[in-house]
Amino acid sequence: MKIKTLSVLFLLFLLTSAQLLAFDNQRKGFILGAGFGTGFLSNKFARMTLNKFAIATNFIVGYAPTNNLEIYYLNTVSWWGDDNVTLVTGLTGIGVTKYFNPEGIGFYISGGVGLSVHYAPFEVGKASYGLGVLGGIGYDLSRHWGLQGDVIYIDIKDGFIIKSLGFRVTLNVLAY
Repeated sequence: MKIKTLSVLFLLFLLTSAQLLAFDNQRKGFILGAGFGTGFLSNKFARMTLNKFAIATNFIVGYAPTNNLEIYYLNTVSWWGDDNVTLVTGLTGIGVTKYFNPEGIGFYISGGVGLSVHYAPFEVGKASYGLGVLGGIGYDLSRHWGLQGDVIYIDIKDGFIIKSLGFRVTLNVLAY
C-alpha cells in the first residue's frame, strides 16, 4: 500500500515538475502541505449523540494555477477515542483555497468535498464510507505557516448511520 501511494505521489511530481518551479516561494506551481491541531466533534449515531474532543490532522498535495488559487487532493481527519478504542472520522477528496493577498500574509478561505470515512485504524473491522464537505477560513502567519479554522460535516450511511459535525483549528505548513 505504501509503495502504491509513493508511486502515485512521485508520478504526480514528475508530471508537473517540467512546467513548475516548485519551492521557489511563489504559490503558483506544485504545493505540498500538512497541518496539526485540535477540534470538537459532535457525532450522531442512530439513536445516540456523542460529543468528543479530537486531534485534527490534514495533508494536501496539488497545484496552484495562480498565486491566489490552489487546487489539491486533501486528506483531513479527526482522531478521537471511545471506550479505549482510537477512532478516525474524516474526509478525503478535492479541495480549493482562495487567497486574498497573493504576496504572502493575509486571510484565505478554503473548501472541499469528497469521500468521508469512519473507522478504527488499530482494530480489525470494517470502515464505513459516505460523503463529506469542509469549509474554512485561515490566516497566513508567515510565507509558509498558517492558522486555519474548519467546519467539517460528514454523512455516512454505509454499515451504520453517522452524522458528524466537527469544528477544528490547525496550524498548517505549506511548501511551495
